Order: sequence, then structure tokens, then C-alpha cells
Amino acid sequence: MVETSEQVRPLAPASDRPISSDDEEAAVTGTRRRRWVKCCGCIGAVVLVQAIVVVVLIFTVFKVKDPIIRMNAVTVERLELIAGTTTPRPGSNMTLNADVSVKNPNYASFKYQNTTTALFYRGSEIGEARGPPVGESPDDEMT
Repeated sequence: MVETSEQVRPLAPASDRPISSDDEEAAVTGTRRRRWVKCCGCIGAVVLVQAIVVVVLIFTVFKVKDPIIRMNAVTVERLELIAGTTTPRPGSNMTLNADVSVKNPNYASFKYQNTTTALFYRGSEIGEARGPPVGESPDDEMT
């Protein structure tokens, strides 16, 4: 057999200064801690931005506004008056046709149950009418 005089040398270390296991462990722990702080900081910032956006939307866009109700026209049919006056005869019947429009200025639709309309004459209620339930879409006007 042929003997060779070459010896195998170990590889050189990656750094100039060798790192002990304690120093390495401390470096890894510090790196993990920095990553953890960055991650928590980013998550906290995202949650804070979302909370600010929600509060701004609640106070601007989603602020509930009252519907706008307009009486467009009223017609009176079959009104019996006392002769020579403008006073209705006691116990008489009268028919009112009212054209009412409701506008919804909100960004969301709303629904309401049966409606009741009262008719007042000189401060006292003299009649009542019931209406059907209705749903109103946003920015729509219903007559």
C-alpha cells in the first residue's frame, strides 16, 4: 500500500472568534424576544387602526337619521257640515285621502310594523286610520 503524507485538516470556523454555547443561546433568546416584540407591536397597531376606523364609521356613515315624512296632498270627501257653518255635523262620517311620502336618508334599510295615523280637530282626536307594514330601502322615497 502506498502511504500518503497528507493529513486531513478540519474546516476553519465560520467566524474569527469562536462562540460558546452560552453566548449562542443568549443571542437566540434575544433574537426571539425582538421578533416577539415586533409581532405584538404590529398586531397591536393593526387592532388600533381597525378600532379607529370603526369609531369613525359609527360617528359618520352609520349615524342613524330620522326618516323624512312629507304630506304631499290631502283631499276630503263626503263631509257633512251643519247648514251655514264650517263645522262638521256631529256623528257624521268623513273620508280623507292623504298622499304621504317617506324618504329614508340612512345607508341601511328599515322596516316598520302596522302604522296608525290620528286625525285631530281643535286639539282633540276625531279619527284614526291604520296602514300596512312597510320596508324602506336606503335613499329611497316611498309614496
